Amino acid sequence: MITRFAPLALITFLCTPAAAQEAPGDYILLLDEQNRPLVGSYRIGPDVKMTIQGREDGLPRNPVYLDRAFFPTREAEMLAFYNARHAYSSDPAAIDVGGEMRIVDTETLQPPLFKDQKPEREKALKVKVSARLAFEASGYKLVGKAYTVEGAELGDEDRRLGDFFHVETFDIVLSAPASRKIAAVEIGKALSSSDFEALFVERTSPIPDFTKCITEKRKTADYKALAEKQKANVDAFLAKNFPEGQVFWADTERYEANFAMNIYSLCPN
Repeated sequence: MITRFAPLALITFLCTPAAAQEAPGDYILLLDEQNRPLVGSYRIGPDVKMTIQGREDGLPRNPVYLDRAFFPTREAEMLAFYNARHAYSSDPAAIDVGGEMRIVDTETLQPPLFKDQKPEREKALKVKVSARLAFEASGYKLVGKAYTVEGAELGDEDRRLGDFFHVETFDIVLSAPASRKIAAVEIGKALSSSDFEALFVERTSPIPDFTKCITEKRKTADYKALAEKQKANVDAFLAKNFPEGQVFWADTERYEANFAMNIYSLCPN
């Protein structure tokens, strides 16, 4: 839980952003007081990472691939068949505390999913930065900012809208309510992107039998071989091609390699 704040200048001086030091295979988890992941990030390549958002009482949300967390310029989600590039009329990173900015997000699909689908669409957003916070968790000095994103239309359910907290130290974004539960940080290595997802699900699953299956699978030689294949194939492809707009699920062989490693296919019941 965020309970103690320190002078921002001091923490900024002491803290080198961990995101800049990440190597492929590294993961970061922000944990609550029960040691359950609130959000996690796995570094696939220099310009792409997988992020997973936890849920309070259930399995986590689907993994999302990003180049950066705070207003990404590349974003993709396999299960939603979503793959897009974002360009912003103004840079949201330039907003000072207490300030706001109206921006237009030009979203270009890579490529359109359907023949008659427009490849480009625009979304007007209003971004407000309400506070900059500095705190410590597990010995790490964390710096971040609280911000709100509003849409131009009332009743909009776009998941980009709402109250958020950007942990700049790790370049991780999570909802404002979740950010208030941060109690610890865990940094480690995973065998591949799906192994990181398995690790995350194992720590958050409310289903004992499913959790047991994940734990047992992750210990086997077959599982480790699948993870190594995924890292050498799927993850290596993303690391090289994601910045240019390509994703692995456009290729049948890579999609099948990823599916074979997915924890929901390895533990279907």
